[in-house]
Amino acid sequence: MDRLTSWIARLVFVFLYLPIAALIVYSFNSSEVSYRFDGFTFRWYAELFRDQLLLDSLRTSALVGLIAALAATGIGFLTSFALVRFRVKGRAFFVGAILIPLIVPEIVLGVAMLTVFSTASIPTGLLTLVLGHIVITLPLATLVMMGAMSSLDPSLSEAATDLGASPWVTFRRVLFPLLRPSILAAFLLSFTTSFSNIVISTFTAGVGTTTLPLRIYSTLRTGLTPELNALGTLLVVATLGIILLVGVSQMRRILAGPRP
Repeated sequence: MDRLTSWIARLVFVFLYLPIAALIVYSFNSSEVSYRFDGFTFRWYAELFRDQLLLDSLRTSALVGLIAALAATGIGFLTSFALVRFRVKGRAFFVGAILIPLIVPEIVLGVAMLTVFSTASIPTGLLTLVLGHIVITLPLATLVMMGAMSSLDPSLSEAATDLGASPWVTFRRVLFPLLRPSILAAFLLSFTTSFSNIVISTFTAGVGTTTLPLRIYSTLRTGLTPELNALGTLLVVATLGIILLVGVSQMRRILAGPRP
């Protein structure tokens, strides 16, 4: 039984990481077709940095993801703070209303947002793209922040107040340091969700605001190009770099122990 479980675990790891390994290997393939490996080359990385349309789409996705993640994290933080720290009438209703976008199919949300923008005569572009991405990232950020705030001991704030700290000092010196990892987690979760979204972007993007997933999808209609493998490899490396950076920072904080 133990051997069977071990093999199942290995197969799951292979299933999860084989596509990523294949992506990295074939990004160095000198062949122009993806089903045959002819040799090692950096040609597709050079081609990638000369593809202005792809770079513009990457820049748009990064900008939209950054703005949407900042907005979702900020709004989610304030919403969670109000719902957790204060007695709010209809709390369950507000929590349910915020989380509804998580259970509504994105295509329905996309059609609804396009209808609202058309009715309000708002042209699709960067603004509508950001608003659409805030709608789908806000529930995630709020859930993360509510979980973190609910786990905080209320006596910490009371103790700081008893010692003469103002509400702002209590927040800056007590609450924010404790919530900082959760704020970072909410931001990263929101950013990656926005960066990889394709359904909402299909309905809210306008001319000149094509995101990277939309660009890749339109490219796939004419065939997978080795440039996309190179782009995917760079994104995987960037993601691993962020994970290592956050992990090392957290490990240093844990090893340093609590501040006196």
